[in-house]
Amino acid sequence: MARPLRIEYPGAYYHVMNRGLAYSDIFVDDNDRQRFLLLIGETCKLWNVEVYAYCLMGNHYHLLLQTPTVGLSRAMRHLDGVYTQRFNRAHRRDGPLFRGRYRAILIDSEEYLLGVARYIHHNPVEAGVGSNIDHYRWSSHCGYLKKRKAPEWLNTESVLSRFGRGRNGLLEYQRFMHSKVEQKIQEYYSNSYFKPLLGSKEFVQRVMERIGQKAKVDGEKPESRQVFGWKMEEIVRATARVYAKTVVEIGKKRRGEPNEARAMTMYLCRTLGGYKLTEIGRVVGLEKYSSVSTAYLRMKERISKERKLNRRARQIENHLLKS
Repeated sequence: MARPLRIEYPGAYYHVMNRGLAYSDIFVDDNDRQRFLLLIGETCKLWNVEVYAYCLMGNHYHLLLQTPTVGLSRAMRHLDGVYTQRFNRAHRRDGPLFRGRYRAILIDSEEYLLGVARYIHHNPVEAGVGSNIDHYRWSSHCGYLKKRKAPEWLNTESVLSRFGRGRNGLLEYQRFMHSKVEQKIQEYYSNSYFKPLLGSKEFVQRVMERIGQKAKVDGEKPESRQVFGWKMEEIVRATARVYAKTVVEIGKKRRGEPNEARAMTMYLCRTLGGYKLTEIGRVVGLEKYSSVSTAYLRMKERISKERKLNRRARQIENHLLKS
């Protein structure tokens, strides 16, 4: 049997899942589930992963995540491998736990991010282990409804920002999650041989054109960044276009006047291109490594909290995908 297509590039969104060997349980008790959630947090920190949704079932799991830098293979090898070790130690067993490598579906985030999150949150009801997604403890939906119950690594802002602010936005989110899973998505997952791409025809075409004839991308190879990451000049041009500035203006900073577009450029060059801070500094006219690092971390923090900036970053990513 041919191995599944693996597509990795900076900024990609994935629905990742894996199942126990011979459909056996991978979570025997709540200690296993807590152990797995803690390990997701470790994986996020180690491999720079953003998680937007999850659901832990008896014999499988679902994750909706993004890899700002190329690194899905490494992150998932860590998650599945270390969990297997800890599960075996806890239950005094030996041998493989999962049926094989994880399955990853590349998601068109603009069109299908919310729909896939809803599909994941509906898993317990579809499997007959619950009648209301609000009451299932082991999915991210509870963390969306009650922030204090959410793991610190769960990124709820990106999804919630699409429903508006405050209590009304949260109620709108809840209504959406309780509504029926979109027929197109239901049909996609009901096919046992679904393709590893879920998106509009334009999205699929852009991705396939970008990867050419390659069926698999090894994110650990240095050359993969050159093929699948964007060039810095592309990122600078896209950022300038969205901010209605010239490329020259991106690299300028006047004393006392913040240049948000410049900071955004540094953030995107790091997360989407995987470039070194020294390389980024040369492009934006900053000589000090520490200055670039500070600007990057500050913008990363702002994007995680400010909906307007989050949307602007996604807008620039869309420009890059269409270029």
